[in-house]
Amino acid sequence: MHASRRLLAVLLLALALPAALPAQRERDLPRKEISDPTAAGFGRLQPLVDAKNYPAALALVEQLLSSAAPSSFDAYLLSQLQAQILLTQNRLAEAITPLERAHALAEGNSNFLDAPAHLERLNLLAQLHYQVAAEAKGVEAQRQGYLTALSWLDRWFARSSRPSPEVRLFAASLLYNLATLEAQADKERLRQALGHAEEALLLSAQASNQLRLLIVACQLQLGDHARAAEQLELLAERDPANATTWSQLQSLYLAAAADAKNPAEARAQNLRALHTLDRAQARGHLSSPRDHYTRVAILFNLGQFTRAAELLEKGLVAGTLENSKRNWELLASAYQQTEQTARAADAMARAVKQFPEDGGLEFSLAQFLYGTGQVAEAYARGQAALAKAGHERPGQAKLYLAFLAYELQRYEEAERWVAQAREAGDAPASSLDPLARAITDALASRRG
Repeated sequence: MHASRRLLAVLLLALALPAALPAQRERDLPRKEISDPTAAGFGRLQPLVDAKNYPAALALVEQLLSSAAPSSFDAYLLSQLQAQILLTQNRLAEAITPLERAHALAEGNSNFLDAPAHLERLNLLAQLHYQVAAEAKGVEAQRQGYLTALSWLDRWFARSSRPSPEVRLFAASLLYNLATLEAQADKERLRQALGHAEEALLLSAQASNQLRLLIVACQLQLGDHARAAEQLELLAERDPANATTWSQLQSLYLAAAADAKNPAEARAQNLRALHTLDRAQARGHLSSPRDHYTRVAILFNLGQFTRAAELLEKGLVAGTLENSKRNWELLASAYQQTEQTARAADAMARAVKQFPEDGGLEFSLAQFLYGTGQVAEAYARGQAALAKAGHERPGQAKLYLAFLAYELQRYEEAERWVAQAREAGDAPASSLDPLARAITDALASRRG
């Protein structure tokens, strides 16, 4: 049957249903009978609906409603029909009023009441209020909309003996959105949402990805990373081509590692993150420079600095890692952690060639050179670095040069660096004063 003809047919089926009340009560309530004027109006309405002339169809329905008795079966059917036409036009918010009117008429007259249709209407009202709330501007408007949707859904649950997985999922989504309106999530609402989602999971022969992701979201909000990971592992197993799932799973393990209370747990979570990255990359996912950097970062967390250095060396040459100051500094740090000071200094020297205008980077090279005993070279690099941009604490840098100049017995230069460090203002007097006295003593000793 054509969709527009079903629109009227579904409503008119109610005429064939038996009355639900004893004869005495029936006589006191409007009967389930359609009047001749309304029946004639339906005859004029059908061609308009078939032609999708919805403005004219709505105008005719409103005309028929204006002449129908407020509590009549005509008003009941016409209200539902008005809502259906509005829904066909995706005018969701406007469909709520006629649907609520039909609901009130059915609640007040058991002659009109059809239990399955009544349940469907309750569910539809809940979903319409949910949709309107989701599109509302402002937290308070959304909250009130969600609470209204929840009140309709609660009525549905009160009348239904066998909630379906779909309704459980809807309830979970509604409660989750209500719980997370504020920065501080409502834990009790989240637990209610999780309860509905887990019921839906039990009722589902094949749980949807949407359902499992909602469970993950609830568990993360409640701080249960382990159970969230279980769901994501199932999603990854079911759909290994979904790169988003792998990314979420890896992020979850990394977050768990950061939150771990002891080193053993942190190591276990970092290993899980690394294994996730291995599995994802084997399937062609998570292979961007950012993802390769994540692998290096995990290796640092695990203390595997030799492997990290190897990956950095290859990645910086091959372009699989970003040619950034940060990555060159990591390479130098990896060598330093394995006590390969010369290699660390070489890495910093190559970094300076890549970023010749970065004074901070060249100053780091000066520090590495000093670590290898090349004091004069370190001093020269330090002076060159100060002529460039990139120094967050210039006073500290000048203090460092003062120490180098002192060690090289260039006391007059050291004295000037101390004065400049004081002027910069970020070097502590507790470091400057002892050095200044040592320089004064050295100059005095040299003079005689």
